[in-house]
Amino acid sequence: MAIEQVTVRTKAELAVELDKKTDEIIVEGDFSQSIAEIKKGQLNDTDTMGFTVGSGGAGVLIEYGINKLMDVFDPTSKEDKKLHKQIERLYTIKRLSKESFLLHLKQLDY
Repeated sequence: MAIEQVTVRTKAELAVELDKKTDEIIVEGDFSQSIAEIKKGQLNDTDTMGFTVGSGGAGVLIEYGINKLMDVFDPTSKEDKKLHKQIERLYTIKRLSKESFLLHLKQLDY
């Protein structure tokens, strides 16, 4: 099975590839700064599992409620919120250079 890899430079190109759930996406250009911000807030699978087990599952519900409340007051556009959530939920992020990131589909690791 060959891994499909594409390079995107605009938000529109990224949105198309996220909707297609492309295996690997290299993000270059202006939107790479947004990817850097998402990477700062993304936990790896081990940390996420530890949080879930450690809180007895209640932490997930609390996190969901806090995220919904923050979405109400977040001035970011709906399109940007959708992109952010898709990246955060479906992809692991790896920095390739100062201006480029690799988004790797998480389900390929399982």
